[in-house]
Amino acid sequence: MNFLKNIFGAKEAKTGHAISLQQGVAANALSIQALINVLVAKDLCTRQELLDELKKISGQNQHHARPGK
Repeated sequence: MNFLKNIFGAKEAKTGHAISLQQGVAANALSIQALINVLVAKDLCTRQELLDELKKISGQNQHHARPGK
């Protein structure tokens, strides 16, 4: 779990330390990929099931975000 500390930083507040948006997006993507890899490796789900769920919730979020609906 040390890699997460390296990506997200220590829990103590650091003055003047911030990550860029690009670094935040990259850290988020790496974390998601790690979770997917573990779920698939443990045969808890397939990559296709995860993609199907992502499509499902993406559609729901777009529906809720539409004005007047």
